Amino acid sequence: MPRRRTVRILGALFATALAVALPAQAAAEPAPPGLPLDQLRAAAAPDPDALRAVDDMLGAGTGSALFAPPPRNTPQPFMQPAPTLGPGCGGGLVPYAMTTGWVQPGPNVNPDVQIGQLKIFVAPTIPVTPAAADLKFVWLNMETFRGGIETLDDKAGGVPQLSKTVNTGTGPVLAALFGSINYTNGAFCQVVFTMGGFFA
Repeated sequence: MPRRRTVRILGALFATALAVALPAQAAAEPAPPGLPLDQLRAAAAPDPDALRAVDDMLGAGTGSALFAPPPRNTPQPFMQPAPTLGPGCGGGLVPYAMTTGWVQPGPNVNPDVQIGQLKIFVAPTIPVTPAAADLKFVWLNMETFRGGIETLDDKAGGVPQLSKTVNTGTGPVLAALFGSINYTNGAFCQVVFTMGGFFA
């Protein structure tokens, strides 16, 4: 009889330990990349363009025509080139150009992009080396409803590359691009807001 009682006690203790350990293990799972929606809106609030981007993405939703699944590992362009304004932005005295942007999803080798990441690229509008840039990439993963605000701040030898690798998590990602680029010839170009739908 004592033996059966001991077995029952040990079984109860094991079940209790398992019940405690399982939630602890579940809690140890890392959160998906990005901020929850309320924190994302709070982070965007000081910048009207960033806040507009977040609100537009929330309004677009997963049924948006922005999403047309491309083959895996294929560069994915923004829906439209971004109108770009500023003296010399189109070359010479031309004050207008269209800035193209695209993303490379992972997994990819060159450039090195992991699963759940997007590498964002922006092409200069003139054949002049960028001197500085303040380009923003605002994103929202439509599966996890988490997002972020990133500055495309990659540099090589101190030269802005107009690019950035962003951890978005896998799934459909809505994003907006806007900001400015300064060139070494003195041109200052304002890149107007554009959106895109991508698959990470």
